[in-house]
Amino acid sequence: MKRFFENSISKLQKERGIFHSEDDLKLSIGFIIKELYPEFEIRLEKPTNIDMIDIEGNQSIVRAPIDILVYDKNGKSIPIELKYKTKKFKTEFNGESYSLTNHGATDIGRYSFRKDIYRIEQYLSQEKNSDFGIVFILTNENNYIENNVGKKETFDKYFSCHQNSVIEKEYKGWNYSKIDTTKYEKKDNLWKYINQQKNHWTFTGDKTYKLDLKNEYSIQWKEYSKLNGTEFKYCLIKIEN
Repeated sequence: MKRFFENSISKLQKERGIFHSEDDLKLSIGFIIKELYPEFEIRLEKPTNIDMIDIEGNQSIVRAPIDILVYDKNGKSIPIELKYKTKKFKTEFNGESYSLTNHGATDIGRYSFRKDIYRIEQYLSQEKNSDFGIVFILTNENNYIENNVGKKETFDKYFSCHQNSVIEKEYKGWNYSKIDTTKYEKKDNLWKYINQQKNHWTFTGDKTYKLDLKNEYSIQWKEYSKLNGTEFKYCLIKIEN
């Protein structure tokens, strides 16, 4: 039962080496799971309430979708969060043309990867009828895989997810050691543009959550496909309740 996702990815590798978008990947995985496990029920983008806390300590309930929810024959739910991060690439695969965009913003991507782990942990702690969940990222962007930003003074220093890294339980937040103090000043624990009301981008949107985890997670990237000079790799994290 607990290898159903690995089995699904293995079959998907044989059929689809590339995807147009994250939605394409999501739908394809859902079809494969249903094909291999017809007794399972699949829901895409099901809204779920998740307890979140920001860096100021304010708690809130955020209503956001889980990418895929799988229900086994006993009614147990398995939450799955997906990421498909690409760099620009054009190719044909099985007679179909693909033109991938350059997502960039790997710093935000690393933060979002940790946030997905946090959300699955929170879902499991709130749902009594759920034993484990999955976080899955597929990419042809080597910056995620090879770049150890933990050795650099970048904003995402503490969110590195390179090969053989460990995502630690403690949330250390964004790294402001090299912030340009000629442009930004710190007010009320927030970095803002000098003489403006505009916050630094790390204090906007959903990038202000405090993402302390219950466990630490080892990062292992595995080969997914090789296509005309680019290589896709994936990282699969299984999260236990």
